[in-house]
Amino acid sequence: MVNLLSQSLTQVNQAGASSLYQDFTIELEPNLLLDILTSYQLKASEVTGDYNFNPQAFEQFIKSPPYNSGSSTLKNTSYIISSWPEKLSWSQFNHQINNLLLAWLNDYKLGANLDTAFLLARCLELKTDKHGQFQNLLMHLIARVTNQLEQYKFSYVQNFDLDTGLPNQHLLASLLKQYLKTESVAENDSEEDHLGMEHLGLILINLNINFDEESQLNSAASNLMLAAIATIQQHLNNDATLFYVGSIDLAILIKPLKSTTQLSLMATKLIHAFETALPLENITLILKPYIGAISTFNIQTNAISIYEYARLALHHAIIKNEQVKIYDQHISSSFMNAHLLDEAIIEALQQNELAVFLQPIVSIHHKAGTNEICISAEVLLRWPNQEWQALSPSRLIDVIYKKGFGKVFIRWLINNACQRCAELISAHQKNIALTINLSSIDLLDADLPELLAQSIALWQIPAENLIIEITENDILVDEIKVAKVIDKIKQLGCKLALDDFGTGYSSMARLRNMPIDIVKIDQSFVRNIATSDQDKEIVQSVVKLAHSLGKEVVAEGVENQACLDILKELKCEKIQGYFYGKPMSFDDFIAWLSVFESTRQR
Repeated sequence: MVNLLSQSLTQVNQAGASSLYQDFTIELEPNLLLDILTSYQLKASEVTGDYNFNPQAFEQFIKSPPYNSGSSTLKNTSYIISSWPEKLSWSQFNHQINNLLLAWLNDYKLGANLDTAFLLARCLELKTDKHGQFQNLLMHLIARVTNQLEQYKFSYVQNFDLDTGLPNQHLLASLLKQYLKTESVAENDSEEDHLGMEHLGLILINLNINFDEESQLNSAASNLMLAAIATIQQHLNNDATLFYVGSIDLAILIKPLKSTTQLSLMATKLIHAFETALPLENITLILKPYIGAISTFNIQTNAISIYEYARLALHHAIIKNEQVKIYDQHISSSFMNAHLLDEAIIEALQQNELAVFLQPIVSIHHKAGTNEICISAEVLLRWPNQEWQALSPSRLIDVIYKKGFGKVFIRWLINNACQRCAELISAHQKNIALTINLSSIDLLDADLPELLAQSIALWQIPAENLIIEITENDILVDEIKVAKVIDKIKQLGCKLALDDFGTGYSSMARLRNMPIDIVKIDQSFVRNIATSDQDKEIVQSVVKLAHSLGKEVVAEGVENQACLDILKELKCEKIQGYFYGKPMSFDDFIAWLSVFESTRQR
């Protein structure tokens, strides 16, 4: 099987890209034809003549529904049948049969129906054949070659991509297995044996194309891939073969590979090849692909591992934003560490080792007896682990959701937030609301409102003391589904806060149409408000807009007195930032709250 694949691959290299039927031919050998004749009680001397083409049967045939429907004309086959000689020598008969089968294949490739071919075969009569065995022979041969073509097509689609004509990942894996098995060197072989073996190189290419619903690239996807393939093929030598291995992924197998330098030069050449725009109609596009590469100079391994190592190199290039990465052992080590970290994070979630920290939100225009009062706090995720102290909360959450523990986590988060609310009310007599952040995945979960209702009832807290914080981008994932979930959350009595306001796509429309209670101005606009007139204008506009729609406003990222004074001037009523307090554990928050309230008493 592998030898056949290698032969097909050679044909692909010679042709540039294989079309579906390009390599399929049929030639019925005389001895095989004679054997088939014998099975139909026909002799070679009988099929040499006399033949008669029956015009009445043919006229009836062309008027029949299978033929006159217009979907199957059988022009090539009809010509061979209607022009069949009255007498033939044995060699001429063999040649005529092969012509008939080739004519039928051409018609079949164009969509002709097998049943119509059988009907057509009945228009040709062998006068000495009293039982119609010759016509049965023709139908047998037509069916046989059709089956052979279908088997070829099945084998083709297993090993080639129909859209691009390129060999696919299945064929690549088979060739890698063959090459690496042939060139494998035992551990106790001499260095000379290693030097004498033929090495190979594998390059994986991610075209770095981002298709989305509104992109022109969707309609041009096929042309874009073909243009990229053409660009790559212009830079390949006879020792390199291009493979299609994914929607935006290609692979190049180089064999023989003379040195690792050859691999690096090829990767660099490909990067330079994409520095000019691709030839596409109505779109000017320059791709910036990522490349991961490996060679058997780097590592001796099996077919599966060498492909996976190449993928590791490609993944490393993508996450590090490096266009080319050649595999080395350090990559495996770094990914092993990443795997261990992922496992540790999930274990921490399951063992209840994660913690919620609180960052105060202070009202600076409160109508009660004090100028400043802590009315709420944002719940933030932390992992108090000495080994991973610098790990960001976003990394924690990414791993949790990537590993499929999102629903477990959000249940844990909601339960913890409600428990802290209950403790603030019952143990400390503090009516302080807590804000929890939900992601787009959470908002698409129809069970979320029920989960919130259960926790609120379990801890017996006012629903309004639980504020659900979302971002505009979360809403955009699926506005209809998200809106249904949000409506149910609002029916519970929970408040809704819109985070990172001003950084989305159409914030004002969202603010008007969604049942938002609180608008949080992103810290990127707030942090430099004392030194940037432009940022000040933006914040002022947001405050006025929110107030005109009856929304409360929270300014994030407040770190100094100057910034606070301006926000007071702009009548922004709530402040969150390091000026008042960093995220802290629950016990530290209680201690901070006591000090804060004592210093704010009139």
